[in-house]
Amino acid sequence: MTKTIAQHLGYGKEGRKWEKENRIYFLDDVLKNNPSTTCPRCESSEVKILRTHNVDGTDYACTECDLRYEIILSKRKEFL
Repeated sequence: MTKTIAQHLGYGKEGRKWEKENRIYFLDDVLKNNPSTTCPRCESSEVKILRTHNVDGTDYACTECDLRYEIILSKRKEFL
């Protein structure tokens, strides 16, 4: 089935299952799956690395549920 660009990007969807959200994870956080390849919220493998200039860690975004998250390359206690 063909789709418009808006449908591929998720624009104009009524009643989206997930809201846009930003999260921060640290090296000592415990998650079910590897967050660099699998979204921690919807468990989709449609994760991309955002090419932002982040000196503290790496930014990711899930194309399935619009979750944006950052993995800080230090432990929570060390960062805070």
